[in-house]
Amino acid sequence: MAEGMKVNKPTGGVETYVEGENFMQQSDDAANDSDKILTVPVGKTWILQFGSVNFISTGTPGNRQLRVEIGDGTNLLWFKDFGAVQASGLTRDYYMASDLPDDTAFDSDGRIRMQLEAHVLPTGYTIRIYDTAAVAAAADDMVIRLILDERTVGASL
Repeated sequence: MAEGMKVNKPTGGVETYVEGENFMQQSDDAANDSDKILTVPVGKTWILQFGSVNFISTGTPGNRQLRVEIGDGTNLLWFKDFGAVQASGLTRDYYMASDLPDDTAFDSDGRIRMQLEAHVLPTGYTIRIYDTAAVAAAADDMVIRLILDERTVGASL
């Protein structure tokens, strides 16, 4: 939705949508874990706006493939893999947003980008970011930071 756009409220009248007024950050920086799941809290909806992942792979041999999944708590509804794998003993930064391109390799600074699709996630839905190869799932370190547009269920814009 565009900044300053006029929106009809279900109860009548007009409200102005302000881009970003409901933005918040969710993060998980627990060490020794390359499988992160964040769940939409009760009474809320989320729209994922931007995400970053700092991933430090141990010396355990193997290529790590990071994936983003969206589910309803039970079923997988959408997923996408980043465009390159990460070898052992490296630190890489991953970025995702709807206006980013799909990179097929890391740049010289160890960064890669991925384009997201917009999804409104209701209560109980999950965002999972993990290494599909699970090379060293209990030893690799992953820090995720997500910028979300969080709304209260039933609230107008």
